[in-house]
Amino acid sequence: MRFGFFAMPEHYPWESWTLAYDRDIARMVQAERLGFEEFWIGEHHSGGYEPVPVPELMIAKASALTSRIQLGTGVINLPYHDPFLVAERMAFLDHLTHGRLLYGVGGGGLPSDRALFGIDSEEARGRMQEAIDVIERVLAAREPISHQGTYWQFEARRLQVPPYQPAPRLAVAGLTGTHNFNLCGERGYSALSVYFTPARIEANPGIPDLVAHGDALVEGAQASGLDPADARAQWRISREVYVANSREEALDDIRAGVEASYDYLRRLGLGALMKRDADTPDADLTFEWMVENIPWIIGSPEQCIDQIGQLHDAVGGFGTLLINCRDWVDDARYQRSLELFARRVMPAFREREHQALRRAIADDALE
Repeated sequence: MRFGFFAMPEHYPWESWTLAYDRDIARMVQAERLGFEEFWIGEHHSGGYEPVPVPELMIAKASALTSRIQLGTGVINLPYHDPFLVAERMAFLDHLTHGRLLYGVGGGGLPSDRALFGIDSEEARGRMQEAIDVIERVLAAREPISHQGTYWQFEARRLQVPPYQPAPRLAVAGLTGTHNFNLCGERGYSALSVYFTPARIEANPGIPDLVAHGDALVEGAQASGLDPADARAQWRISREVYVANSREEALDDIRAGVEASYDYLRRLGLGALMKRDADTPDADLTFEWMVENIPWIIGSPEQCIDQIGQLHDAVGGFGTLLINCRDWVDDARYQRSLELFARRVMPAFREREHQALRRAIADDALE
């Protein structure tokens, strides 16, 4: 299993934006130092709590301060952008990062962003589907191409600067359905699941859980003759993660910060996507409920190891766990949490991989 970070990023609107951006950059540098493999930065334009409108600029700065960690747009919201210009910017950024760029795109799930741009959910889905087809063609083409679509039209365009990576793999985020996960399976894209999607949902019709995300990936891969195991290996799941000396200490540390974050999400109407039962009132989506029912990865290093293993088994397997970046505690305690994760949690999964490899080699020798 690989480990990385997903950052909306969320920062409280009553704090300094400048210092918040500096803190994001510092976390990207720290993530590389601690041995994490990737870091994703989101794009939002409204709401007050998610203040990065252009993740490419954040990545460009971070790439100059790092040398190994992969940096991803998590995600560029395609309904709001000309897809040719997205492809052009990403190909250029691929060079600036020396091939460390992860090409993350999505449909723009923040309701206030859609309202800002005057795009409803149905139109957003159509724009997303058309844009991703254009981007895939533009990135691969070496001769001018034309496009006459519903939302965008152009004649004889090609990238002046092609991507650094010979075949950049797109990554797509999903929120309200499984269509994007099916698409990822069909086309060999990476898939991103958000941090508040429950692992399992019992009675909330129309709201997919992580199990449904994984099933859609497998179905898409099988339909295209691709390897379902590879589709799962490229699947990223984001979770709330906090490590302390004990579960009680961890819960006490983050309790106050959680309230502000999830009050914001509930005001946006996103509480419906967290419910395992549609009849659950929003008032019941308490701190304790979310810790147990999403579930979160919270507690001592040993408890977090067990929780990650349980999540992996519950959803049928995935490739990368992304820690959702938060401002719930002061920097000293947050850094302590990340260091405990890097020193105590990550090695446990690397050892499991080594043991599995040794077993596979032994089995081959016996054959």
